[in-house]
Amino acid sequence: MKKKILVVDDDRVMLKFISKLLTREGHDVQTAEDGFAALNLLSAFVPDIMFFDLIMPKIDGGKLIKIVRSMPQMENCNLVIISAAVAEIDFDFEETGADSYIAKGPFSSMAEHIKAAIEMADTPRERQVSKPIRGLESVYARQLTKELLSRNRHLETILESMAEGILEVYSNKIVYANGVAVSLLGRSLEEILASYPPDLFDNEIGRQLDSMLQNRTEEPTGIGDKTPVEINGRQITIKILPVKGESATVIIMITDITERKRLEMQLQHVQKMEAIGTIAAGVAHNFRNTLTEILVNSQLIQMNYEDESGLHEVADRINSSVRRGSSLVDGLLQFSRKQIKEEFELIDLVKVINELVQLIQKSFDQKIEIISDLPPKLLIMGDATSISQALMNLCTNARDSMTDGGRLTIRGKLEDGRIVVTVSDSGQGMDREAAEKCFDPFFTTKPIGKGTGLGLSTTYGIIKSHEGLISVNSRPNRGATFKILLPAAKIEEQSQEAESPTIVRGNGQRVLVVDDEPEILNAMEGLLDYLGYQPEFAASGKEGLQKYKQVKPDAVLMDINMPEMDGVACIEEIFRYDPDANISIISGYEAEGIDGLSQKSKKSIKTYRAKPLGLGDLSDLLAEMLREQ
Repeated sequence: MKKKILVVDDDRVMLKFISKLLTREGHDVQTAEDGFAALNLLSAFVPDIMFFDLIMPKIDGGKLIKIVRSMPQMENCNLVIISAAVAEIDFDFEETGADSYIAKGPFSSMAEHIKAAIEMADTPRERQVSKPIRGLESVYARQLTKELLSRNRHLETILESMAEGILEVYSNKIVYANGVAVSLLGRSLEEILASYPPDLFDNEIGRQLDSMLQNRTEEPTGIGDKTPVEINGRQITIKILPVKGESATVIIMITDITERKRLEMQLQHVQKMEAIGTIAAGVAHNFRNTLTEILVNSQLIQMNYEDESGLHEVADRINSSVRRGSSLVDGLLQFSRKQIKEEFELIDLVKVINELVQLIQKSFDQKIEIISDLPPKLLIMGDATSISQALMNLCTNARDSMTDGGRLTIRGKLEDGRIVVTVSDSGQGMDREAAEKCFDPFFTTKPIGKGTGLGLSTTYGIIKSHEGLISVNSRPNRGATFKILLPAAKIEEQSQEAESPTIVRGNGQRVLVVDDEPEILNAMEGLLDYLGYQPEFAASGKEGLQKYKQVKPDAVLMDINMPEMDGVACIEEIFRYDPDANISIISGYEAEGIDGLSQKSKKSIKTYRAKPLGLGDLSDLLAEMLREQ
């Protein structure tokens, strides 16, 4: 029976031999010199049988089989590998998908094997017992060919090991794609091979790529160098590299820079937060001084006008406002780790989260389902109140994003020496721009009056002050997941609760206050008198040193930022004069930002307190300083 046959081989002598043989037998024969040319023929010619070599340029026999088998019109085509490589490389022919195999050898024996393969093609596949390799007995392995084939496999292994996607393009058709390219493009190898590269990308990228391929130069060109393009959720750059001496061939290199961009954004965010934090610290110093003046004077009114109930009510409102202002400063500084670090204690994060869950279950809308998945214990060194505040901020944000109800899930686990806590919701989610800015101070997506924009920045700072990390993963209408990493505690010991401070009066001890703010000095005089101390004042470090030598105070309360001689220099001079000096720092600046003090002086300082200080704070501080004297 006459057959339509396609013969594919890069050896022209072999093509001529097989073509003449089959034409004499009355078959309709077409020939192609490589897999690429064969695919072009198959668009108009559907053969009953294909004979093809295994090792060919452009698209080899192994890839050609996969492509042909994926073509619906070629479903019934009988595929026959005819190659000398069957005796020269270790090859699993059963996995190729071919119907039979012929080893190249003497033409006389090959002619018989080819005729036998054609006869076998008339037998239905389901009735074919085996796939014989004909002609092996007359073929001997050639060492040179073995070495060349081994080197070819070695080079392909290198290409498959590269982090970049590699496409080889010949005459505007893809003839090779490595595994990374297949993964990035999100298509099968059969779909990619023999396709026009721009057809694999969306309209905009495809148009740019088409223009570059149609207007090729001898220099490399690219897409996405300044602004990466996106494909299948990954950020990529594309390079078109000409091949020297082969004008019809170019290499397209696809580089996935998603992770690099994420790290760059993370670094930029940290640098931005540090810069904002530096500015915020300076602003906070002056603001805290002002709050101290207001608070102390308000409390003086209460002390001096005990019988005026109306004044007491006004003063109470002022005191409350000062406390809120102080909390605002603390929140602003938290995100940049600029607040004064309290002494951390061993806390069980599971206990903190369980208490939080009980609270939000009672206060959140019942349409929100709250789920917690926690181990029996998660120990960290930290401040329970701060951590609870950080988690509450995340839960509140989740609640606000689920106006019609949803699910809030808190999970915790120990992983590689770190505590991992995730807070997830099924709410509105955020786009990429909002997710990148959500930890910025005063950034909010809520309507005016509904949020300060400090919740997540405060959370960021609290986690950072605990040597932790926080990140967010969110998409619009797909909820948000905040992931927190904290170092697990190494020492298991019970933490002790701090005792509440009480008002402790002095016994005429002399207290020197060194501060350049006149209002603070005036107000402190009334508080110290009320507490039973003998106040002394100095408006600069230089004056403070002189005053110390004159009056030999029992305690010194020292500000840091002052003209002429700042607090750091004054403390050093006082310790040189009197190594047993009793000094504490009260300042609007953060403790970690104080440089210039020697280690010896730092150890000698009694304590550090942040402004504003009220009556109770001052009483507690002085009692602590004078207790050991």
